[in-house]
Amino acid sequence: MEIIESILLRSQAKSVVRFKCVCKSWLSLISNPIFMKDHHKRQVTHTIQAVGRFGGMVCSSHSSKHFDQISSNIFPNDKYKMENPHMAFVGCDHGVVCLVDNFTHVYLWNPAIGNHKKLPESHPLKGICKSQTLFGFGYEPLTNDFKVVAARSCEGNHILLDDRKLWVFQKFFIRGEQIAVYSLKNNSWKSLVMPDLFSIDQHDGDKGDTKLFTSVCYMVSVVVSGSIHWLISFEQRRSSSVEKLGIVAFDLSSEEFKLITPPSTLNDKRIWNTSICNLSGCLSLITTPGPSSCIDIWVMKKYGMSDSWAKYISVDLGNQLVKSFPLGVSQNGNLLLESTSVGELRKDRYTSIYDPKSKTIQHVGKGERGSKPNFATYAESIFLS
Repeated sequence: MEIIESILLRSQAKSVVRFKCVCKSWLSLISNPIFMKDHHKRQVTHTIQAVGRFGGMVCSSHSSKHFDQISSNIFPNDKYKMENPHMAFVGCDHGVVCLVDNFTHVYLWNPAIGNHKKLPESHPLKGICKSQTLFGFGYEPLTNDFKVVAARSCEGNHILLDDRKLWVFQKFFIRGEQIAVYSLKNNSWKSLVMPDLFSIDQHDGDKGDTKLFTSVCYMVSVVVSGSIHWLISFEQRRSSSVEKLGIVAFDLSSEEFKLITPPSTLNDKRIWNTSICNLSGCLSLITTPGPSSCIDIWVMKKYGMSDSWAKYISVDLGNQLVKSFPLGVSQNGNLLLESTSVGELRKDRYTSIYDPKSKTIQHVGKGERGSKPNFATYAESIFLS
């Protein structure tokens, strides 16, 4: 049996799922959570690109030079009809991708084996500002459970940015607000109450008006060290010129929230674009300090310890791009960007890769207006089988 297990651990996810039908002993082995996790660890890790609006191609994996398609259709044999074909990417963990349709319908999808699950819609936030909901997604290994977190914002406004109409959410993670948490193991939602993360006066006397305004800088959640992370900026009142960066973390095991502070030097500067990612198992912060062509990448060497932030690398793009938004860092150390090239009359947006070794930029995909590409680490798994 040890030889069979060794062979199965090295097999592709789709093949392993088919092997469940061989006999009861194989079914028992493959269904064991320990085997599932060991199989996932042995798979090749990619950086997947998820386009903000999902049409034909949903996700693609980053090889040496190009993005190779791993699926042309999310639900090839789906008996459900999607209410909205434009879906948002929430996150990816242990080979499972989380997608949300119209901020209401949440799906878990394993592209390697083609299985998906539509989550129950009767969550605690349903009908309450449902068009202003932030989601997070991650895997909890101790209980072998996937969890989805939903947080609401009941105030926001539209702004125009580069001819795009964007919705800016201003009241996420406020003390006392409801948070919804879904457990795949229980197939149900439950409600939590948001604690005080910011240690400042958040409400205006008897009126109950919120004086704390929080905006989400990067809508995609990132999982590091067993916690889901969202990058935010916050200020104590709307007219304040002092805006601070922060990272809200949700521990998947204890189901508790905490606020992680960024490098102390960042709050002394004007930061234009920021994002977070998982860089070789470490929480990483990518920033553009001011209207410059420089991009700084910071890494938290000891998770949860704010004094362990260290600058990983600084990249100067020179005059190669008019605008760039850092999206993440690939497994081979290349910087992933949303960019606009010099000389482009229509100001088309591209998904680009910057190689810090050769100092060259390669456009690998054309972006859609009104959407932003997102990236996550992906490796095949047999979860959801």
